[in-house]
Amino acid sequence: MPLPRLLRKTSLKKQMIAYFSVAFSLVFIVFGSVLLQYNSNSFREQSYDYCRQIVAARIALIDTYFMQLQNVSRIIANDGDVIEAVAYRNSKEISDYAAELSRQRNIVNKIKQVDVLGNIDTTLIIGNDYHYLYFYGQSPRRGFDFSQTRWFMDAAPTRDLSARFTGLHDTDYLLGDTLPTVSLIAPIINVAQYDASPLGYLVCDFRLEPILEAEPAPDDIQIAIFDGETPVYFSDAAFSPKQRGLLMQHLQSGQRSFTLPQDRESVAPYIAVRESSAVSGWTILGIMPVTEIETLRNANTLFVGLLILLSISIIVLLSLLISNSVLVPMQKLLARFNAIASGRTDVDFAPTRSMEINRLSDTAQNMLQSIDRLQKETIAQQALLSREQFKVLQHQINPHLFNNTLQSIKALAVCGDTAAISRITTLLGKILSYSVYNPLDMVPLSQELNYIENYIALQQMRYPNIEYGIDCDLEAGAVFVPKLIVQPIVENAIEHGFNGVKSGRIDLCVERDGEALHIIVVDSGVGFDLQKLESIRGWLEQPDAQEEGSHIGIPNVHKRIRSIYGPEYGVSILSKPGMHTSVVITLPVKGGAGHAEGHLGG
Repeated sequence: MPLPRLLRKTSLKKQMIAYFSVAFSLVFIVFGSVLLQYNSNSFREQSYDYCRQIVAARIALIDTYFMQLQNVSRIIANDGDVIEAVAYRNSKEISDYAAELSRQRNIVNKIKQVDVLGNIDTTLIIGNDYHYLYFYGQSPRRGFDFSQTRWFMDAAPTRDLSARFTGLHDTDYLLGDTLPTVSLIAPIINVAQYDASPLGYLVCDFRLEPILEAEPAPDDIQIAIFDGETPVYFSDAAFSPKQRGLLMQHLQSGQRSFTLPQDRESVAPYIAVRESSAVSGWTILGIMPVTEIETLRNANTLFVGLLILLSISIIVLLSLLISNSVLVPMQKLLARFNAIASGRTDVDFAPTRSMEINRLSDTAQNMLQSIDRLQKETIAQQALLSREQFKVLQHQINPHLFNNTLQSIKALAVCGDTAAISRITTLLGKILSYSVYNPLDMVPLSQELNYIENYIALQQMRYPNIEYGIDCDLEAGAVFVPKLIVQPIVENAIEHGFNGVKSGRIDLCVERDGEALHIIVVDSGVGFDLQKLESIRGWLEQPDAQEEGSHIGIPNVHKRIRSIYGPEYGVSILSKPGMHTSVVITLPVKGGAGHAEGHLGG
C-alpha cells in the first residue's frame, strides 16, 4: 500500500478513536454530574424532612405544656378568692393584718397549684399599680414597678381574657442571683363587673430547658426558639458571625427552610427548617450540620472520576475494534460513491460483513434506481411542459381574434373609415409583434400591461361599451413576469364575463406584498355560478387534469406559473353570480429593468 494512502487511513482511524472517546466521555461526565447532583439533593431533602419531624415533635411537646400552663393559669386567675383578694388590695391599705395574713396563706396555696406542672420558678400576682401583691417561689424585690419593664408591658393583656407568653427576659425583680427566664402573663378580671379591665396579673416564670430535655433532640440537631427575631432558646456558640447574620436574615424573610454555608470561621455548613407554635406564636428552628452531605458529595465525585477513567479505557478499546471493522468497508463504499458522483450508473455494491455498510449500499442502489426513474419523469414533465407551452401559444394567437378583426376591417372599408382601419391594423400589428415572437420570454410587467392595453383597445373597436382601467406603480412595473401571462385572463373576461351584453368594465391593478406580486383582474360581468367556479378551482388544484370547456385560459396560466415558480404561486378566483369576477395572479418578485406606464385607463 502506498505510504500517503496508509497515512490517510491511519489518520482517519485516529480521528475515529478520538471522536468516539470524546463523545462517550462527555456522556459519562454528564451522567455522573447528574447522578452526583441527584444524590446530593436527595440527601439534603431527606435531611430537611428529618429536621421537620424533630421540630414538629418539639412543637407538640412545648405546645402541650403551654396549653396545660394556660389552663391552670386561667383557673387560678378566675378563682373567686384570688379576685376578691386582688380587688381588696387594689382598693385600700391593709387594716387587719391578721385577716390579711390568713388571706395571703390562702392565695399562696391557690397560686402554688401551678407548680404541679413543674419547671415553675416563681409565680407572682401583680396589682393594677404594677407592684406585686402575692408570690410563690423566689422572693421579689419590694416596691419593684413592673410598668417600667418592656417585656411585661408588651405581653400584659388589657381587655381580652387571653394569657400571653413573653420572650426571654431578665429577672431583676427577684432577689439573689437570677437567670433570664420566660413568663406567662394571665389577666385577673372580675367578669361580673361592667368594667372588664384587669384587676391584676398572674405571672408564671418557667424554664424551657427541662421541657426540651424531657425528650431530647438527636445529637446532630440543635433546637432554637425565637420570639419573632428575639432568641428565646438558642445557643449560637457553634456558628460563625456570618452564619448568625444569615440566620437572622432568613428569619426576617420568612423562609421555611434554608442553608447556612460554611466559611473560614465556622465549624460546618448547616441546614435549617422552621415551624411556628400555634399556642405561643414562637418560631421553632431545627438546625442540622450537613457534613454528611459534603462527605457524600466527595465520595460521589471520586466515584464519577473513576467511572470516567474506566469508561475512557473501555471506549478506546471499542473504538479500535469498531474502526477495524468499519473503516475498511467504509473506504470501499466511499470509492463507489465517488464513482457515482463522476456519472457512472453501473456501480455494483458487493455485500460485506457489516450490516450498517450493507444498509448504506442498499440505500445507494435504491438511489441509483430513483435517479434513473426521476430522469424519466423529468423528460416526461418537460414534454408535458412543452405541450402546455404550445397550448398557451395556440391560445394567444386566437383564430377568432383574426377573423373578427378582419371582419371589422372589411366593414370599415365598406364604410370608407380609413382612420379606423389604420388604427385597427396598427393595434393588430403591435399585438402580433408582441405575441408571436418568443412568446415565453420574461418581460417587465410594464410591457405586458402595454400589450394588454393594445389588446383591450382592439376589442373596443368591436365593443365600444367596454371600459377598462390599469393601475400599476413604477416599482411594480419593473418586475419581470412571464410573457402573455395576463392576456388570457382579460380575454376570458371579455368573451365570457360580458357574454350577451358586451359592455362593462375591466379593472387591472398590481399590488406588491413583500416578495410576492399580485396582479388582480376584476370584471363587472355576469360572474361564475357556484358549480362552474368549483369546477375551475378543481382544475387549478389538479395540475395533471385535462381542462375542458371554454375557460381553459385560466388553468393554462395557472399551470404555466407553477411550472416556472413552484406550487406556492399561481391563480386564484373569486366570483359572485350576476356581480363580478376577480382573478388574482400571484408571482414572486424577481426584479428587473424597465419602466411602468403609471396609471392607465380607457
